[in-house]
Amino acid sequence: MPPNLLLPLVLGVVGVVTALVGGGLGIGARRFRRRAERVEGEVVRLRPSRSRNGRIVYHPTVRFTTVYGQRVEAESPLGGTPPPAMPGDRVPVLYDPARPTRVRIDDTTNNGFRAGMIFLGTALAILSAALLTLLRP
Repeated sequence: MPPNLLLPLVLGVVGVVTALVGGGLGIGARRFRRRAERVEGEVVRLRPSRSRNGRIVYHPTVRFTTVYGQRVEAESPLGGTPPPAMPGDRVPVLYDPARPTRVRIDDTTNNGFRAGMIFLGTALAILSAALLTLLRP
């Protein structure tokens, strides 16, 4: 393989993989939102965890009552730095009616859609760099 094709090829593969991850996150968030029920809940605690880049990410545990009257306490898989809400805060909660412990706080940063769009934007930048590298004289 000619050396001038290696960098665009690597960038292209990374860009496509990043786009697939972003698309999957965005589609998954949209599907969850379509089937989810929305109720008011309360953040009862935060669980800190260390992300891959060493930052501390806080995952909220929320307590809420389903539309069928079942009391549920569940941790959101999506966290943030700073925390998306503090213990004692009332928050809108989305939950899966088939599995009420699958929850997300219903806001722009914690519903998963934003992360998908960030991945897609990054993929677009990487693929653009691959194309520019390929077209460079």
